[in-house]
Amino acid sequence: MYKYSIFIIHIIFFAIVSTKLYPEDIYSLETCNIPEEFSYINQNEFNSRYGSEKYLAKPVVFRQIPINKQFLNLIQLDSILRRYGNKYITVTTANTYSYKKQYIKLNDYISSQKESPVKSKWGNETFYWFGDDLLNDQKWLHQMLRYYKPPPYVVGDFFEPSLNFGMGGIGTGVPFHFHGPGFQQMIVGRKRWYLSIEKPFFDPNETTTEWAIEKRFKRKQPFLYECTLHPGDIIFFPNLWWHATLNLDFSIFISTFLSL
Repeated sequence: MYKYSIFIIHIIFFAIVSTKLYPEDIYSLETCNIPEEFSYINQNEFNSRYGSEKYLAKPVVFRQIPINKQFLNLIQLDSILRRYGNKYITVTTANTYSYKKQYIKLNDYISSQKESPVKSKWGNETFYWFGDDLLNDQKWLHQMLRYYKPPPYVVGDFFEPSLNFGMGGIGTGVPFHFHGPGFQQMIVGRKRWYLSIEKPFFDPNETTTEWAIEKRFKRKQPFLYECTLHPGDIIFFPNLWWHATLNLDFSIFISTFLSL
């Protein structure tokens, strides 16, 4: 009887664990409480609706903004692999402070990211390419990015755009962090965004997936804006707002960071 009870307990335990493999097993990843625009608006409208000061600003999602066809052709995976597969890229640990870096061939990175979803709960064990390529030859990146048209907005005194190209597999992303304002457009795949003006409760060394499963509802959090971006969608993240990201598919994206 005792052994039978232990067996039943194990079945229940593994059943519970198996339902917590991914955030969408717990809550909808299609819910969006961020304001949405379905085309670009002019600068004055952008300023009045979404502000430019830290405590007046709020995020916005621009849905289905067209992407330059020449740029789209250049970043098709087969084109990237054929042209640039042997180039080295810089990948960084996906924790809040991004301590470690590695250098890896682009084709090896893509192969690893196309495999099964990331399973490690620790961001400092998960390497991710999201634009940090200062120590490598960037000419090939610049050749692609020159065809990309960033969002046409000035945000307060921030006006100098810097483009960063990124790519990651299912379950990758970065935990909560903050920096200056900017935009990110999805090119391929879906990405979940979480934003807050106050610091959320999180472990800076855990992945966003781990946070979404273990801390999103189990610990008291400040008000969170959240939304899933699809190909073509652009999000504006305000200056110094905490934000975290989670790739729901194999994803390709471009960030436009604004500086003074």
